[in-house]
Formats: sequence, C-alpha cells, structure tokens
Amino acid sequence: MIKRNAIDRALPALIAALLIASGLLLWWHHRETERRTADLAGMGLLRAQQMLAVRVEAMFHEWEEDAIEESASIAEGISDEQMILRWKGLLRSHWPVISIRLADEFGNETSMYRTDTAFLLVRTQQGGPDSLPMAYTISERGMDTVPKPWGAFGRYDPRERIWFSKALENRREEPVWSERQFGDSVQRVLQVSHLIRSQSPEQPFRVLLLDIDLGRAPSMDARSPNLVRYGMLLINGDARVYASNPAAAEEPMAMVLARALPTWIERKFNKSIYLEEAGLAYAVQVSPVQLNGCQLYAAMCIEATEFEELTGSERRANLIAVVIVATLAALLILLAWRGRMRRRASGILALQARQLQDRLTKATGEREVLSREVHHRVKNNLQVVSSLLNLQASSLDDPHVRDEFLRGKRRIDTIALVHHRLYDQPDLRNINLDSFLRQLTESIAGMHDGLRSTVSIGVEANGLKCDQDTAIELGIIVCELVNNAFQHAFPHATGGHIDLTASRVEGDLYRLVVSNNGVPPANGARSGPGKLGLEIVEALAEQLDGSLHMRNEGHAAFEVLFRMRQTGTSAETDETQGTK
Repeated sequence: MIKRNAIDRALPALIAALLIASGLLLWWHHRETERRTADLAGMGLLRAQQMLAVRVEAMFHEWEEDAIEESASIAEGISDEQMILRWKGLLRSHWPVISIRLADEFGNETSMYRTDTAFLLVRTQQGGPDSLPMAYTISERGMDTVPKPWGAFGRYDPRERIWFSKALENRREEPVWSERQFGDSVQRVLQVSHLIRSQSPEQPFRVLLLDIDLGRAPSMDARSPNLVRYGMLLINGDARVYASNPAAAEEPMAMVLARALPTWIERKFNKSIYLEEAGLAYAVQVSPVQLNGCQLYAAMCIEATEFEELTGSERRANLIAVVIVATLAALLILLAWRGRMRRRASGILALQARQLQDRLTKATGEREVLSREVHHRVKNNLQVVSSLLNLQASSLDDPHVRDEFLRGKRRIDTIALVHHRLYDQPDLRNINLDSFLRQLTESIAGMHDGLRSTVSIGVEANGLKCDQDTAIELGIIVCELVNNAFQHAFPHATGGHIDLTASRVEGDLYRLVVSNNGVPPANGARSGPGKLGLEIVEALAEQLDGSLHMRNEGHAAFEVLFRMRQTGTSAETDETQGTK
C-alpha cells in the first residue's frame, strides 16, 4: 500500500517530465527540419554550380586556345592575306568573338571587327596623339582600296590600353584576361591577350587580343540540371553583369538577384543567403571564377520553396511522432508494473525481427535470380524482334527504308547485348564498370568484322561500380558512341584507336569520355537527318541527371557528365579517386 501511494505521488511529476521532454523533442525536430531544408537548398546550389563550373571552364579554355593558336600562326610569319583569312574564319565560327587585334611595341595595330553585313579591317600607324585609325571594308566583293578614317577611338595608341600592359607584365607565358572599359555602356566584354615574343632582336614584340562578348556565349544557355531550376549571373567584383542564363531575367528570380548583389558587394559573403520574393523562398550563393589576370564571380539563385515542400512530410511526421511519444510515455508510466509482459513482448518482437531478417535475406536472393532471369528474357525477346526486323528488311525494295530497318535492328541488337552482358555479371547490385564496359566494347567490335583487326579499343573505368539501372543506360550510351566511331571515324583501311574512360569529377558527378583518332565529325554533327544516335545519347544523359558535350579538336571526343550514387566502393578506392 505504501509502495503504491509512492507511485501515485510520483506519477504526476513523471508525466510532467515526459511532456516537457516531448516539447523539447518537438523543438529539436523543428530545428532539424529547418537545417535539412537549408542543406537540401545548399545541395541544389552545389549541383548547379558543379555543372556550371565544368561548362564555364571549358568555355574560357576554348578562347585561350584560340588566342594561342592565332599567336603561333603569327609567330611563324604568315602573310597579311593569310592572317586576314584566318581572322575572318575565326570571327565567323566563334560568335562571342567580336574583334581581333594585333599591336606591336611601336604603336602599330591591325584589327578586324565583324559587322552585320561585312568585316572592317582597321590599321593604326605609330599610335600616339596624332595617329588616327583607318578602316577598310571587307565584303564579298573584296576589300576597299581607299581607307576611311575610323572614329571609334579618335586619336588612339594601343600601348596605353590595359590589355597591352597586362600581356607585357604577365610572367606565366599564358593568355591573360582583362575587363574592357566602356564607361556607361551596357556591352559586356572581356579581353584575352597573349604576348608574341620576337624571334630576333630586329623584330618588335607583339600582342594579340580577342574581344569576347560573354552575352553571346552558348554555354550560358545550357540546360539546368533536371532537379533544380537556377538563375545565373557571371559578374565582376563591382557586380557588373557579363553573362546570364534566361532564367535570371525572369520575375521574381531577377528581383532576388538584384536584391542579393548589393548585399554581396557590401559583405562579400561566400555562403548561401535566403531571401523571400512574391511569397516564395530563394537561396543565393556567389562563388569565384578565377582567370589569369582577372577575377569573376558566378551568382547562383535557386527557388528554395520546393525544398521546403520536400521536408513538409517530415514536419508532419515529426509532429505526429512527438504526440505519439508523449501519449505512449504516459501509458508506459501507468503500465510500469506490467514489465514482465513488456519483456515477453520484446522477446516476441525480437523473434519477429529475426524472422523478418531471414525473409529479407531470402527475398534478396530471389530478387537477384529474378533480375538475371529478366535480363535473359529481355535479351531473348529483343533477339526475336531483331530477327523479325531482319526478315522484314529483306523483303523491302527501297534501299533507304531497308537501311532504316537495319539501323533499328542494330540498335535493338546493342540493347540485347547490354542485357546479355549484365546477365554475366557476378553481382548486379555492384557492377564493375571496368569488366562490363570491356566485355561490351569487345562484343561491339565483333559486329564490325572489317575493322575488328585494325581498330583497337582502350577502356579505363578507374574501379568504378554502379547499379544495374545506371549500367543499362551507360551501356546503351557506349554502344551508340562506339558504333558511331566504327561507322564514321575510320573510312580507310589504316584503322585507328578508340579510347573510353570513366572517372569521378567530384561528389556524385561523374564523367564518361569516348574519343577516337579517326576522321573528326563535320560541323552540325549533333543535329540533322540520321543523327538519332546522338539524340538517344543526349536523352539518356539527361535521364542520368547529366548532359552530353562534343569536342572537335582534330578528332572526335564525346563527353557525358552524369550522376550516380556510390555503390559498394571501398574507402581506399574512394580516397584514390578523390586524389585523382
């Protein structure tokens, strides 16, 4: 009786303590949900910045390579006629490049500007107070024989320009970047200059300059990652906008960026900040873009409301969990004397847990067998479809239609091949990309008997592993790109080499590169009739939350950026890949 009275007196205090604990738990869960929302928004910003960093780095590197190539051709001593032809070709093929200039230490300058209908060749002799640039118009009919004064600069001396002095002071023997001064002009131009050293004491040193309008750069219009829509501005330290993507000009994202930039100028923050506009939450972060001689910044803005919606269910679940915990706590106090039954219930739960674990283990094994059977059946069914298409093609009289049937049959054969190679893998949850891609490319080479002995294939996947869904999409991408190389890159009997590499860029961002040393693709290779293969590759890359990029640097190189979660890699492998 005394013991029961003591329990009755202590019971209210215990219930009050549990209610207080439940309130603290509710507050803690609220804080954790807010932190998770911020983390999700930060991850969205990071993913968008990773994709942007790769594109921007490639964009600036391409213009630096253009400056180096033009400098090399001038250093070799090409004639003025050859130089004009090269400059016209560069201005036609590179829309962001709006002018090219070549100046020497005596103040002489030759420059070419692109207009809507023609090109202007401007020459300045002995730049100084009395020099006046003279312009020649170059049209389809030829070049003017009588120059006209060009008043864009008035009296002009290239040696007084920032780009000229920066090129002279640069010690890295690399192109150097500078900002073009326009006063109140809204034109957004950066300048990349490169010093051309003289080959002999009698020759003057020269500086080559490219004027780049970043607003015309195609990389700024690239698609955003599938899971986040972002607005991006490329700015300098004074928040002058040099380039932007279309989303940055749309309301209310444009208003958010306009509010965030003055704050950034004042505080130079490098972490995410959150602003509200039109009832929506936005996250903004500014990260540096380092160039040789010039510092730019990428201002990224994403809508954070969608991340709050992602954690809305967690908020509701947390509230329900706290209420349940408080109710159960009170009931547990009242039912404390039933400890024996609780222990018995715990034993039953433990037994059920072991039984559930056994069932899960058995189900996992059955799922592995079923997955292999599915791949085997898919392969067999695709082979049946391939045979039907082959029979149908043999009965067609139109060669073009028959070729289209056979091209479709080849794609079905490659998909069947991917499933066949997956069926041979020892572990479908952690597929070794080195083994899988090597077997796949060997099988593809076997389909091209005429080139099998003359074309070699190198595969390097750096020990990466992936799940079967990712392996199927990567396998189809590799089949399309390798088949494309066999069909178009090696028209001669000399053969060549196909190189395939897969590596991790950072985090969950990976890169697949398929290149060859054969005949490079022609301009417009990514669009037009008969280009379904590259459209398929681009669509599959988007399904992997990535993108397709094609480089033509004397040979074909196809780069696929994609994302995948890590599966079964050891800590040592992760550390090695991170070091690379």
